[in-house]
Amino acid sequence: MVCAMRGEVLHSEAIEAVVHGDRRAVVQVEHVLLDGEVPLVVERVVSGAPRRPPVMLVHGLAQNRFTWRVSQRSMSAFLAERGYEVLNVELRGHGRSREAGAGNARAFADYVDDVRRVTEALDAAPFAVGHSLGGGVLAAAATEVELRGLVHLAGVFSFARHNRTLRGIARLSLALEELLTLAPLRASTGWAGELLGKAYGLTDLAGYGLPLAGWVPGSMERDLLEERLARGFDWTSIEVWLQMSRWARGAPFQWAEPFAALDLPLFVVAGDHDRLLPPEDARVCFEASGSRDKQFLALNLFDHGAHFGHVDLILGKRAPELVWQPIVDWLDAR
Repeated sequence: MVCAMRGEVLHSEAIEAVVHGDRRAVVQVEHVLLDGEVPLVVERVVSGAPRRPPVMLVHGLAQNRFTWRVSQRSMSAFLAERGYEVLNVELRGHGRSREAGAGNARAFADYVDDVRRVTEALDAAPFAVGHSLGGGVLAAAATEVELRGLVHLAGVFSFARHNRTLRGIARLSLALEELLTLAPLRASTGWAGELLGKAYGLTDLAGYGLPLAGWVPGSMERDLLEERLARGFDWTSIEVWLQMSRWARGAPFQWAEPFAALDLPLFVVAGDHDRLLPPEDARVCFEASGSRDKQFLALNLFDHGAHFGHVDLILGKRAPELVWQPIVDWLDAR
């Protein structure tokens, strides 16, 4: 089978996806394998014949395709319903790419290479939406491949400048670097997701104060949050975390200078109660960009009637109205 992205279609089915609430959309879901030394599997989602360009979705550290969808809320179906060809990328070592035999990344640059390969397999330059570490991956990849525009959704460019706890964990990790890198290591975060889901009552109540809180209390329905935590936490490599630790300790983002030279349409979105990537860190990418077409949106209680954290920025109750729709409006305009 052949699709707009060159690769082998492993599986294809039409499903009725819940977009949000009572809204549903019939979408075709394909799992496309990109052959190569490192196999990559991309979840392609379309509704009828795509009328608009591809949109590449890239998840964050130790996450996977469930960053963008759960059973009762789907940003990928929302984009497909609007006519976009949606490409939900699972980086090497994550999700179906791991199941296909792609080992863990040995460096952050490996993820950049994954995005390059997906982009080069397309018939047209894509828009790209990256969450958390995925935002940093796309900012770096934009210096090597053509993108139509970049949505940096609580994305890494600067990391942990405003989170003392994360900086402390980074400092400890770097102090143990020699020990941690004696052999290639990978770590599973699935247990953490399951534990957080089971301890929902405690973690939800403490959400406002915890320095590593991933969502705002009450921002997601309990069953959807538990599903997201159980299915969306994945494996990662120690080497990539150590690279992030260096950024947390003040090392520059290596692609910052070439990124600043790009005239790439940029939309930076941040949440006011995001402890993992606060607006101050998100703004660094916006300020660094030399684009003539750039926009910054900081969602907050005063202007938008809701607080936003890291996970609920995509799948929270108010995300379809306050995050998905502005992103689609931005894409449509370009």
